[in-house]
Amino acid sequence: MDGVATEMASISQAVRGVLERARASKPGDAGAVDAVREAIIEVGQAAQALQGMLLALVGEGDRLGIARGGTGPWLATVLDVTEGRARALAHDARLLAKVPDFEAELCSGRVGPESARALARTVKAVRATGLDPVAEATKTLETTRAQGARAGLERVRVLEEQVAPGSIETRHARERERSFARMSTAADGQMRRCEILLDPVRGAILQAALDLQVAEMIRVRQFDGTEIVPEDVRTTEQMNAEAVTRLAQVFLDATPAQRKAHFSLPALAVTLENPTPPTAAMKDPAAHPVTSTMSGRATDAAAPTMKDPAGRADIPAGCARTVYGALIPAARLPRRGDPRRHELLTDGHTHTFDGIAVDGDLRARLASPAQREYLAWRDRHCTYPGCDRTLTFALHAHHTIPYAHGGPTTVGNLRLYCTRHHTTIHHHQR
Repeated sequence: MDGVATEMASISQAVRGVLERARASKPGDAGAVDAVREAIIEVGQAAQALQGMLLALVGEGDRLGIARGGTGPWLATVLDVTEGRARALAHDARLLAKVPDFEAELCSGRVGPESARALARTVKAVRATGLDPVAEATKTLETTRAQGARAGLERVRVLEEQVAPGSIETRHARERERSFARMSTAADGQMRRCEILLDPVRGAILQAALDLQVAEMIRVRQFDGTEIVPEDVRTTEQMNAEAVTRLAQVFLDATPAQRKAHFSLPALAVTLENPTPPTAAMKDPAAHPVTSTMSGRATDAAAPTMKDPAGRADIPAGCARTVYGALIPAARLPRRGDPRRHELLTDGHTHTFDGIAVDGDLRARLASPAQREYLAWRDRHCTYPGCDRTLTFALHAHHTIPYAHGGPTTVGNLRLYCTRHHTTIHHHQR
C-alpha cells in the first residue's frame, strides 16, 4: 500500500499549494476562485471514490473474517469513527458486497455516502423478496443521479413500505421513542438552551410554525419596510428564537380549556393521487376524487400507491408525506371534516387550496397571497438545483415563462427561488 500513501501525500501537497495561493489572494480574485472551485470538486470526488473503495475493502474483509470480534467493533478501533458509525459502515459494506456489479460505480467518485447508503438499504429491502436487487439498486442509483441523494433515500423508504407494509409505522414509533426536548442553562446561568430532537410528525408541526412566522417577519421587513420584531432581532436564527417565544406566549395566553384541548396536525403533509388513474372506474371523479391533501390521505389502506407529479417519490398506501419530505402514517393525520385539515390539489392542471382556486388574475404582475401560500407548501424551498433554502429566506415567486413574454401568473408557471438564484435565473434569461 506504499503507492496509496505516496498518492495521498501528493494530493495533500497539491491541496496545500491551492490553500496557500488562496490565502495570499484577495476576495474576488478570479484565478484563486477558479483554483479553489476546481480543487473542491476534485478532492470531493476523490473522497467519494475512496469511500467506495473502503466499502469494497470492508465487505471483502468481512467475508474473510478480518476481525474475530466483528468487523464493526474493529473498525471503531482503527478509524476515527464512533462504534455506531463503524457498525453501519460494516453493515453497508456487507450488503453492497452482494451486488458486485456496483463496485466500479462506487469507486468512481460519482457516488457519495448518502447515495451509497441508499443502495445498501435497497439491497436489504429486497433480499427476502422475489425482486432483483441489482435491478432495484439500479433504479435507486438512477433516482439519485437525476434528483439527488435525498430523492434516492425517499425511494428506498417507499420500497421498504411496499415490500414490508407497516415499516413506516414501525419506524415512526422508534422515532417517537427517540424524540426529546431538553432545557438547560447556558453562559452564566441566565440564558436557556433548548435542545430538541423530534419525529417527522411533531417536527413538521414545530418547523411549520417557526418557518411561517419567520417568513412573515422577513417579508414585512424587506417588502413593507416595517418591523414586527424588536430591533435587536436581525438574523434568521434570532427570528427563530423570537418565533419560539411567541408560540409559547400564545399557549400561555390561551384559556385553560384551550390549553387542555387535543392538538392535531396542522397543514403538514402532502399526498398526491395519480393524475392518470389506472382503471376506468377511477376515472369517475364523483366516485374517486383525484385529491392531494396537505393533511394526508384518508383513503383505504388497500388503495393504490400514489405518484407525486412534481417528481418526488411515490407515496405508499396508508402513508402521507410531510411538507418537509418525511413519510409518516396517514392515520396520524386529522380526519376529513376536521377544521385543522387542509387540502391542496395539484394534478398538473387544477390548482386549489381548501377547494378554492388559487389562480385568479392571470395577468397580475405579482403572485397573490393565496398563490404564495400554495407555492410555499408545493415547493417547500428554493427550487434552484442544489439549493434548499427554506421559506425563512423570503423566497421569490418567479415566472418560468417570463411575464414580459406573456407568461401567465399561475402557480403552474411560478416557482420559488431565493434572492440569489432568482437573480441568477434572470441573468441566464437575458
